[in-house]
This record gives sequence, C-alpha cells and structure tokens, in this order.
Amino acid sequence: MSLLAEKCIRCGHRTRESYDGKPTCDPCRRAFELKLAAAEEQRRACPVDGTVMTKTVAHSLVIDRCPTCQGVWLDAGELEHLTSDVASDAMMAIARGFLSTT
Repeated sequence: MSLLAEKCIRCGHRTRESYDGKPTCDPCRRAFELKLAAAEEQRRACPVDGTVMTKTVAHSLVIDRCPTCQGVWLDAGELEHLTSDVASDAMMAIARGFLSTT
C-alpha cells in the first residue's frame, strides 16, 4: 500500500477505503456499523434482575450486558460465532509464535 494513502480517522492506519466520505479502514468501518446496529436494537430487560441492559460490541458482535449483575446475554448464533472467533484467534497466535521461533 502506498505511503500516500490517507490515515483512518479511527485508528490511524493507512487506507484507501472510506466510510461516509472519510478515510476509514475496513475493520474500523465494521466497528462503526456494529455500533450503529447496536444503537438501533431494542433494549432488553435483564432476565435475572430486570435492569435495562446496555449494548456492547465484542468480537464483532453486539451483545447485551446488564450493568447491575454484569450478566452477558447472547442472541441466537452469537455463542457459536464467538467461540469460532476465539478459536481462530488462538490458532493465529500459535502460528505467529511458531513462526517467530523459526
């Protein structure tokens, strides 16, 4: 990638991509879109204590978290997505560690 590419407005990495007319790398664009989706989702009451839960973005997922009991609630399919991402990240870390020792 050219050193003349603009810097992402969120993370500062060089990018040729844009979002809403501003230089934004692909991972940051996805993060923006997830936060927008979270803002539009209906807020739910915690099944444990009834407190209205907040939306949090974690591992490219919008999850519900209770500010009182700290419980985390996942929608259908999100646990599978999360475990798949964690397994993938672990394999990449193992590969990087293996490659750095050779």
